[in-house]
Amino acid sequence: MNTPLTSILTQRIQQEGPIRFDHFMDAALYHPAHGFYSSGKIRTGTQGDFLTPVSAGPVLGQLLARQADELHAALDRPSPFLLCEQGADRGLLAHDLLEAVSLHHPKLLAATKLHFVEPSPHLADQQRTHLAKFQDRVQISWHNTIASFTPAQAPVFFYSCELIDSFSVRLARFSSSRWMERSVMFSNERFIWADSPAPADLLADIRRWQIPEIEGFTAEIRPATAPWIHSLAAQIRQGMILTLDYGMPATDLYHPSRTGGTLTALRRHAQCGDPLQNPGDQDLTAHVNFTELSSEGTEAGFTNLGLIDFSRAFTNLATPLFHDDQPLPKKWTRNFQHLTHPAFFGKSHHVLFQGKHLPPSYRPRALASNLQACSSS
Repeated sequence: MNTPLTSILTQRIQQEGPIRFDHFMDAALYHPAHGFYSSGKIRTGTQGDFLTPVSAGPVLGQLLARQADELHAALDRPSPFLLCEQGADRGLLAHDLLEAVSLHHPKLLAATKLHFVEPSPHLADQQRTHLAKFQDRVQISWHNTIASFTPAQAPVFFYSCELIDSFSVRLARFSSSRWMERSVMFSNERFIWADSPAPADLLADIRRWQIPEIEGFTAEIRPATAPWIHSLAAQIRQGMILTLDYGMPATDLYHPSRTGGTLTALRRHAQCGDPLQNPGDQDLTAHVNFTELSSEGTEAGFTNLGLIDFSRAFTNLATPLFHDDQPLPKKWTRNFQHLTHPAFFGKSHHVLFQGKHLPPSYRPRALASNLQACSSS
């Protein structure tokens, strides 16, 4: 099936030759008019192409509100206190978070200002619509890039959910005793792979992560990770970064048993066999290298607080609710189980906590009894 992007990318290949896969993926996901995400079409939930922890219900936002309130209290209730989300899609998570703050955390509400990092005008408009009810209670601002988010001295609670996995990846493949980089060309009315010897910068990343030299082994390298976390560190003087996503430490991500890599194409709640077809009409995603995020964060000035799976993180945050006299509604419990059960998001998804200039004694409740420190990932 041809998509509007097919002719655009085909013309580009005819003019420039084969294009690196990360450039192909970037166009497929973020072309201003036809990109999978930036077009503004509904992509998540039962009406979209895949489910996310956000589309499962409001519990994730409620638990993040508890974590934000805890941080606000640990910093002695400063005002203003900035909440900032990147990759918010239609704004459903921010809506759930603000709803919970409005109902249960009055001190946090009085200090809160909400910010979005959102380059897509289509998505920013949808976010404004979903958050209209809060406009008279919370100041809400939008920024095209992290560089235009300037919190000055105000502390920041920065969070993202399934953002990094959508950053474009370069593909390395070990073939005939050498590393090749995968590019894309167009032949016989379809996009196909074109491999060429891996350049020095890609080889440096391969050596950094000790990716095994096994015939046919394919691995993803995400070039935007380091610039992203460094740009956050440059803007945020004090605060905490929560990265919610699916992925694993580098030793697991590039384990010899994972020969095919993790690149996946999704459409209408099913995996698609070929990531090169139907650009702009299917999601392209790959697992996050949490070791890279944590090590680059340390270099940028953040402190690694911990990496923990959804099951333990959100059970820790929700524990006080289980001790309340009022029983939790069945609908709430089902939503919580979707977040924490190993068959859903509980073990595949993790939260990376990174902080900057936080009180030395502060440790997020979500990390209680967490023995997996980022520095050892």
